[in-house]
Amino acid sequence: STKWLQHLSVLLKSALLVVHAVDRDQRPVLVHCSDGWDRTPQIVALAKLLLDPYYRTTEGFQVLVETEWLDFGHKFADRCGHGENSDDLNERCPVFLQWLDCVHQLQRQFPCSFE
Repeated sequence: STKWLQHLSVLLKSALLVVHAVDRDQRPVLVHCSDGWDRTPQIVALAKLLLDPYYRTTEGFQVLVETEWLDFGHKFADRCGHGENSDDLNERCPVFLQWLDCVHQLQRQFPCSFE
């Protein structure tokens, strides 16, 4: 009932749109969701993972998480229900877990493409 797989499918399709625009069509891309906190890092980090093999190495994956999630200021505490707004259920959302699941799906489908 959570439509988890549908969410993952939409994220992967969105990342592929970015990849095709950048790689195939040589077009610049701006990715920004309504507030910039959730879907933006999901899509950008997936696109970087698909476009650049460096991010599929252990070191590169660490850099990717640091730059697109930590340095970007993702609201981990709020999204996991541990922050100041922990009582506000509207702030909770498994954004990072969805992204990790997408990465997992890519690793399972293309194991030789990852370190």
